[in-house]
Amino acid sequence: MSEALNILVIGDIIGKAGRRALAQHLPALIDMHRIDFVVANGENLAHGFGLNESVASEMFKLGVDVLTNGNHCWDQREFLELIDEDDRYVRPMNFTEFAPGRGWTIQETGLGHRIAVINLIGQTFMGPWDCPFAAVDRAMDEIPDDVSAILVDMHAEATSEKMGMGWYMDGRASFVYGTHTHIPTCDETIHASGTAYQSDIGMTGSYQSIIGMKVEGALTRMVQRLPQRFEAVERGGSIFATMVTINPATRMATSIERIHIPPA
Repeated sequence: MSEALNILVIGDIIGKAGRRALAQHLPALIDMHRIDFVVANGENLAHGFGLNESVASEMFKLGVDVLTNGNHCWDQREFLELIDEDDRYVRPMNFTEFAPGRGWTIQETGLGHRIAVINLIGQTFMGPWDCPFAAVDRAMDEIPDDVSAILVDMHAEATSEKMGMGWYMDGRASFVYGTHTHIPTCDETIHASGTAYQSDIGMTGSYQSIIGMKVEGALTRMVQRLPQRFEAVERGGSIFATMVTINPATRMATSIERIHIPPA
């Protein structure tokens, strides 16, 4: 099993607009680019807040292999139990030790390659989480040596913190990438020791919005500084994703390419 691995990473999927866009395009993307493995951030799948079994099942049927999470992980209460029942879900490794679920998982491709996915959450502007650097070291100690690729979703606000994780994992992870800010960055690169890096994959959802939410409610809260209910935009979703090609013999990246599919 020495052939190159094509891995597709999808950033935060925002509600119905994001799910519709993937239903329309993801199967064709997988075929066109000969994708072996798909990982997506699912913390905004259900109306923009958390995920549940119904919306996650949609993604798995379309070809997503693993769903990572972030600060909206527990917004849907059923997920507290669901995450313990299915190892295709991960939540940030540096959550409290009392959190259900797992911070990393391993899933196999159709050809038998074992892919490890680690989920982390940042500390800057994000809350009182444990240290993500110590957490990723624990994950690396636990992950067996027979994996063909290691992916790290760094769900964080600060670009500097994401970049720090990229350099910290250079030569150890196959791809370190950011999620959470919902805005794609064009800094995709391969670091000196072979780890691919991108500060944020960007969201898959409607960009006729404020980070996926209806403009009216978000703008009213900004201007009036009063509580407002946020609602995810339901139509006009764009797909932002990144494809990384990895040599399974070394686990290091050989190419990285951003993918953008605008709304029809």
